[in-house]
Amino acid sequence: MKVFLSYFFNYTFDIENIKNYFKLCNSEILINKKKYKQNKFPKVSIISPVYNREEFILRFLRSVQNQKFNDIEIILIDDFSKDNSSKLIEKYKKKDERIILIKNKKNKGTLISRTIGSLKSRGEYLIFPDPDDIISKNIINFCYNFIRTYNYEMLRFNLFTGNKIFFQNIVFGLENKIIKQPKLSTYLFYGKGGLLQIDFNVSNKFIKRKAFIRALNSIDGFYLNLYMITLEDGLMNYIFYRTVKSLYFIKKVGYYYINNNKGISKSKLNDKILKCIFYSLKLIFEYSKNNKYEKDMANAFIYRFFSHLNNKKLKLMISNDCSFYNNIIELYLNCEFISSKNKIKLKKIKC
Repeated sequence: MKVFLSYFFNYTFDIENIKNYFKLCNSEILINKKKYKQNKFPKVSIISPVYNREEFILRFLRSVQNQKFNDIEIILIDDFSKDNSSKLIEKYKKKDERIILIKNKKNKGTLISRTIGSLKSRGEYLIFPDPDDIISKNIINFCYNFIRTYNYEMLRFNLFTGNKIFFQNIVFGLENKIIKQPKLSTYLFYGKGGLLQIDFNVSNKFIKRKAFIRALNSIDGFYLNLYMITLEDGLMNYIFYRTVKSLYFIKKVGYYYINNNKGISKSKLNDKILKCIFYSLKLIFEYSKNNKYEKDMANAFIYRFFSHLNNKKLKLMISNDCSFYNNIIELYLNCEFISSKNKIKLKKIKC
């Protein structure tokens, strides 16, 4: 089977990791009995915002504890959860001193929570898995040794989605290849062979902390304080690809995305989600003006918006904050690459 899939996709699968994936998805996971001591200067910081994820926390932490690389800190930011997420983290923290719990006094969204955790981190490198997914037991060890050896600023590894027909759900990246600036800024959207490839995942990135901080400092602080519950990964990747000096695309699968019906991606369009779409568009327009890739950068986000243009609920939401939405709509109406058909649609919903 491994040979067949490798031939069919020109891709090498780690069958042991696939087996471990299904094993870790088993609900009967016991708490790891090994006790870990805190290191004041860990090499890698694992940063994960948590919001109402009590049923997934143990599975996630077990995948972290199974890492071959132990010189880590595990920063969990409880974003004012309404369930027992925080209590469970406190419980597991007693067995693993590497766990650091940060409690937000109000719900701030994924973007702000992730930034808070990153600024509190002490590791030389950062990784951002979500608390309802799991990571390969060797991925941190692999990334740390690889990035240190070749002095890259960021690595991108591949994802595996939770489906039994797993060979249909690999998220392919470029073949093992290093991309540097200024060409790197185009790879967020252009990928291999100039084909459109949109990177909306932060969870499969391993980045030098200094590069992360530089990325944050490259944009107006206004954007880092937004309440983002969707598209925050796309926004951060846009910043990463603009600022990091070098990125290596690894074919290795190191992350297992587990379909979660409670995830925000399953939510229906509402005002909070719509605001996230428009804030992302605003950022792209502000920082990519006169950039030859502006068309793809903007269209990567607007597709979600256009899919709801005929929705009466959408028009009602926009009418609640006319000045904000009209500002973004005007930007689009002035863009040459927006089709006349879509401009007509935009004018119809304008306040």
